[in-house]
Amino acid sequence: MIWKCIGQSVIGTSHTGSGKGCEDAVCYKTVMLPTGNEALIGFVSDGAGSAMYAAMASAAAVHNSAAIAEQWLMGGVEIDETHLLQLVETVYDTLSVLAKEQNAPLNEFSCTLLGFVILPERACFLQIGDGAIVRNDGSGFFTYLWWPHNGEYQNTTTFLVDDIHFRNLYTRIIEEPIGEVAMFTDGLQMLALNNESETVHQPFFTELFKWLRMTTDPEHVAILDGKLTEYLGSATINSRTDDDKTLLLATRVQA
Repeated sequence: MIWKCIGQSVIGTSHTGSGKGCEDAVCYKTVMLPTGNEALIGFVSDGAGSAMYAAMASAAAVHNSAAIAEQWLMGGVEIDETHLLQLVETVYDTLSVLAKEQNAPLNEFSCTLLGFVILPERACFLQIGDGAIVRNDGSGFFTYLWWPHNGEYQNTTTFLVDDIHFRNLYTRIIEEPIGEVAMFTDGLQMLALNNESETVHQPFFTELFKWLRMTTDPEHVAILDGKLTEYLGSATINSRTDDDKTLLLATRVQA
C-alpha cells in the first residue's frame, strides 16, 4: 500500500429538505503500473443544482474520467496536458449521449470536474468549475492549485458542458513527487478556504490529514473512510453549509 486514500460525497441539508438526492460524486483508485510502481487516480464532480440530471452527470463524469486515466496508465501512456484535454472532450461526448438518451438539453447534465493522476515522480491535474484541489507543498503547508472559478454572480460557476472548446479548463503537470493531496466540491469552500485572503484554511487540512497519516493498514483506512461520511454529515459541518459536499484525501505512505 503506497497510497492511503479516503473520499466521500454526502447530501446537503438543502437537498434533504427538498427531497433531492446527493448530486456530488467522487471516484478514486490506485493503479499498478507496468513498471511495478503505483499511481493514484482521483476525480470529484458537483452536479449543477438547476440541472435535472445533475446526479447522473456527476457520476458519469467521475467514473468515465477514472476509466480513461486507468486505461492510459495500463497502456504505458505518459499523460500530458493534451491528454487531459482529450479526457474532458471524451466526458463531454459521454454527457451528450446521455442527454440524447433522455431527450433532454445538454445543460440538464451540467457538472463541474476536478481530478488528478499522481505518479511516483510527476502529477497531472485538471479543473473545470468551482471547488478546489489542495496539495501539501512538502513542508506541511497546504496550497491550492487554482482558486475556485466562480461566475459573474454569487453561487454560480462554469460547467463542463458549457463550452465545447473548454476555455474554462485548467490543466497542470507538476514534475515532482506529491506526498499529500485533497480535493473538494464547493460545498466545503467556506470551511476549507479563506475568501478574504484567498488562502487555504490550514487547520482544516492539518487536522484531517493527521488521522489519515496515523492509519496503518487498509482496514483502518476503511474505518476512517466511514468516519469521513459521519463528519461530512455532522451538525458541525451542516451548520456551515447546506450544500452537498465531497471531500477526497490522499497521503503517500512514507518509506
